[in-house]
Amino acid sequence: MKPNRNPLMFAFLMVASLFFIWGFCHAMLDVLNKHFQNILNVSKAQSGLVQTSVFGAYLLVGMPAALLIRRIGYQRGILVGLAVLAFGAFLFIPAGLVFQTFWSFCLALFILSCGLACIETAANPYVTVLGPKEGAAGRLSVAQAFNSCAYILAPFLGGFLLFGKKAEAGAAVDFHTLILPYAVLGCVVLVIFGVFSFIKLPSIEDGLKAEPGDDTAIFQAHLTRQPHFTCGVFTQFLYIISQIGINAFAVNYIVNNAVVKDAAGATSTAPLFAWYGSVTHAGTPDATAAYVITFAMILYAIGRFSGAPIARVIKPNLMLALYGIANSIVILLAIADIKMVSWMILPFSWLFMSIMFPFIFAMSVRNLGQQTKIAASFHVMAVGAAGSISAVLMGWLWDRYHSVGISFTLPLIGFIATTIYGLVYPRLLEKSSRAV
Repeated sequence: MKPNRNPLMFAFLMVASLFFIWGFCHAMLDVLNKHFQNILNVSKAQSGLVQTSVFGAYLLVGMPAALLIRRIGYQRGILVGLAVLAFGAFLFIPAGLVFQTFWSFCLALFILSCGLACIETAANPYVTVLGPKEGAAGRLSVAQAFNSCAYILAPFLGGFLLFGKKAEAGAAVDFHTLILPYAVLGCVVLVIFGVFSFIKLPSIEDGLKAEPGDDTAIFQAHLTRQPHFTCGVFTQFLYIISQIGINAFAVNYIVNNAVVKDAAGATSTAPLFAWYGSVTHAGTPDATAAYVITFAMILYAIGRFSGAPIARVIKPNLMLALYGIANSIVILLAIADIKMVSWMILPFSWLFMSIMFPFIFAMSVRNLGQQTKIAASFHVMAVGAAGSISAVLMGWLWDRYHSVGISFTLPLIGFIATTIYGLVYPRLLEKSSRAV
């Protein structure tokens, strides 16, 4: 008997709306990283602690969140996450008006991210089991496309609010433009909390059976003995290092590559970069770079929306491998640091990154049945571990060696690993099916 599609579609759309919220929060990090360098005079490595604050929360909260969700269910787990998220967003108000220190903002981001971690631990696996298994990767890619829309909005908003005005020499730092987006975010999250309090999401058993003809086997072995899962988590860890590292220093890279000083101190700007700055009315090169990332996020959204239909033609694991190869080529060109050229190529990295997280996640939790919630927490912790070290390590490498090439070898490693996982996945899945 086929499940009723209408409740499933409603549930999918409601949960997918959450992806926009955490997409906005994550995308704002990339602009905050550079903003804190400017207003609080922190180094690149220190500014990487913005990402550490966020992803450290993922590392610490992932497993407790999974255990909580297994006890209270997906919907209540989402409500807990929304409440914590709103509280963290409102903490930006005292951080900006009272304390005005880098560490107070990091604390607010940490608490906000505890809420995000709880939401992601619930929402990602819920989407994968909300229909046939064969469509899990594409379904999660479409849901993730909602946060891609937020990734488009956030750099634009960040560029306008944070970099839109030139700071006058000697003027006091104005934190109000930093407080406003997070105060609004907190209010929006409270509204969403109210909506989720009154609706009823369908209760979906982990391992929901697929349509006739699909693989419906549930692997019974412990998670540690299922290589398609363990290799998937490790690949996710390396991929997130790539994603967070690129995101954290994209503004720095674009400005350094598009605006060049010669030995005499004269400045040359890439013509396209200068034109783009004039079209967007950007007040500074940093603002122009933030708007370039907005274009990159449009490519990111296109990649995610197109991921599901392409996955109907090309097997998800093969598609993952092909995108990994393409991104390796993009990063090699970024490492080459061809002045006034490489900055135009870098945005295509987001196009090929678009499907990586949802495809790796969906492929690795396939056929896990009741272990799906716990499996999801390992992905959240992998995100946390990778995010905690990636930006700091890339920033340290850049500060220490003054080399784009050395720092961008980290993303290259992640994309090579993603390619390998996609290619060997069928054999890993077969081994998992035989594991005891």
